[in-house]
Amino acid sequence: MRLLIVTQKVDRSDPILGFFHRWLLEFALHCDQVHVIGQMKGDYDLPDNIKVHSMGKESGASKLSQILKFWKLQRLLRHDYDCVLVHMTPVWVVLGFFNWFLLRKKVYLWYEARGGGWALPISLRLVKKVFSATEYGLPRPSKRRVITGHGIDTEFFKPTGQIEKGLVSSVGRITKRKHFEVILKAFSELPSDYRLEIAGVTIRKDDEVELESLKKLMGEFGITDRVSIKKMTHEEVRNLLQRSELMLHSCRGGLDKIVLEAMSVGCLTVSSSKAAGHVLPTEGLSMDEEMGERANELLKLSDEEKAKLSEQLRQKVIDGHGLSRLVGRLVEEMGKR
Repeated sequence: MRLLIVTQKVDRSDPILGFFHRWLLEFALHCDQVHVIGQMKGDYDLPDNIKVHSMGKESGASKLSQILKFWKLQRLLRHDYDCVLVHMTPVWVVLGFFNWFLLRKKVYLWYEARGGGWALPISLRLVKKVFSATEYGLPRPSKRRVITGHGIDTEFFKPTGQIEKGLVSSVGRITKRKHFEVILKAFSELPSDYRLEIAGVTIRKDDEVELESLKKLMGEFGITDRVSIKKMTHEEVRNLLQRSELMLHSCRGGLDKIVLEAMSVGCLTVSSSKAAGHVLPTEGLSMDEEMGERANELLKLSDEEKAKLSEQLRQKVIDGHGLSRLVGRLVEEMGKR
């Protein structure tokens, strides 16, 4: 298969989108040729059968310039790809479909999130299939939906056995929809010798406002000196999860991949996300208001019980959400007539 992928960013060091670099490595094993058009590119190291093209956002290109570059690349590469996979950005389905229709290219969409804006319902009418990890990943019904599971690199996210006693972690962009206030409240109910490391970044101005709100909340809970929030690379996030005794999560919407990444390294996890109910055992599920209580219950398990649960969590990811399995499924579905 010769595939064109359209995505937001190709940069293995990016704390949020760095995971997609490993997706591309896997696509290289399943496809003869892969061209990637990203709004921007950064640090990457990919095999010869993958070519990365940028719309120029990293150089400050305007939105109009990015769109014009996108249209140019669609046609310039037209002899080098058979079908198109748009990753998480339905607006590029809408903007690119006319050209792809004229070029007779089949178009597919991967989407696993809430919202989607005005472009999502339009794109769902244009694509041949839309892939999502879970039934919660697509906020609108579609007969073209194919549920595939997530794609977690279980060899990258694997246990090391080097767990730091008292280390609790949480990961995600600092934004209201990640509900870090729930995490902070739950952490405040843990023993005073525990510390919380949040791998988080702010992107927009309202994220900065949310960060200041969270700092104020830390003061109210009396945990400021036990909580740190800092930007981390994809690899640093993996290392944090490997060292953590526990990971707390409260994001709404689709199945957040950080839950699966934590499970893959064997990290005990507590989540109040409804979508996480499909992967976490009952010991790791809670309502927002009971997260602290559930976290304390997990921490009080014996070493033998923790080890058994850790193995179960990792095996769950391997069986249902491994990266190789996912990419193989996507290529198979796109190859069907």
